[in-house]
Amino acid sequence: MIRLLILGATGSIGTTCLEAIRNGLAPMVEVVGLTAASSPALPRLSSGFSAKGRYIDGSDREALSAFIDETDPDIILNAISGAAGLPATLAAIESGRSIALANKESVVMGGRFMLSEARKHGSRIIPVDSEHSAIYHLLRGHSARRLIITASGGPFRDREDTSGVTIEEALHHPTWKMGRKITIDSATLANKGLEVMEASLLFGFPSDSIRVVIHPQSVVHSMIETAEGGVYALMSPPDMTLPILSAIAGEGQGLEDIVRPLPFDEGFSLSFQPWSPERFPMLALAYEAAAAGGSYRIAYSRADEIAVGAFLDGRIPFNGIRDVVKEVLDGGFSFHEPESYEEVQEADRIAAERAYRLC
Repeated sequence: MIRLLILGATGSIGTTCLEAIRNGLAPMVEVVGLTAASSPALPRLSSGFSAKGRYIDGSDREALSAFIDETDPDIILNAISGAAGLPATLAAIESGRSIALANKESVVMGGRFMLSEARKHGSRIIPVDSEHSAIYHLLRGHSARRLIITASGGPFRDREDTSGVTIEEALHHPTWKMGRKITIDSATLANKGLEVMEASLLFGFPSDSIRVVIHPQSVVHSMIETAEGGVYALMSPPDMTLPILSAIAGEGQGLEDIVRPLPFDEGFSLSFQPWSPERFPMLALAYEAAAAGGSYRIAYSRADEIAVGAFLDGRIPFNGIRDVVKEVLDGGFSFHEPESYEEVQEADRIAAERAYRLC
């Protein structure tokens, strides 16, 4: 029996995980605790699983550490959204538990410091994002010279002019059902930019060895290219259930029929196309921030989070997200890789101050 604690249990990742456990993994997984910052859904979810529920903000490391000790999980699913996920990841790392990580900001902002802390405490990090989950499993059987991350292209992959995009249009993703922030990031491809940074750090590839391709069907989650030129892919329907449960229960550990088989016998088509820096400037900015390294990754992540919030509040237009992030980055940051949480916080503070002034 696997003892599971879910941080950010009321979001899309947390609820998908709980639904999957309810529908077939109950004999394998015991949910021992759930947290949320404020959602009224928490009492209902925790009582449904006879789990301890606690309102804890993701940035409250002390309270999270105490709850981890109280619930004594085998693995912690961090499904907290945004920058608040990093303190939560650090609290989980300090406990020495395995972490199923769905918060990409933890890696992007924490960088080598966070990964060093995980090694020091013997904490295993297992990626949950479908793209990184695919790479994680593909690299277990093959060496690679290049990573290929797929992107659906969001609702505007065929739209030339995005100057008049409404909130409703940006939240209408053609493939995935996700939270509001990540849905907007998918519309700008900022989400892919964060994934490039995350993959670079998690798997040790320079950003210029990580390609992004538009793949509207969202069936191929990622690919790796070997030195010989061969390409290996992981394919499944666009459903987060499989990567979530693979991270928690482990590949081959009694998982059966988690997602429906792909209909190869019925016939279906897969297509791929390059992305345009003119249409998706947020991804181009992400590659620049990834190449610069140091505090530029932190600035990109934080500025994007604040700008997306401003767009969703109606304070800036859709293309204003790009403008805010570019101006924040143009202000300059240290190329030095942060070596402590305090250094991460300082870069985050500077980026946040600049972004809020622009929003």
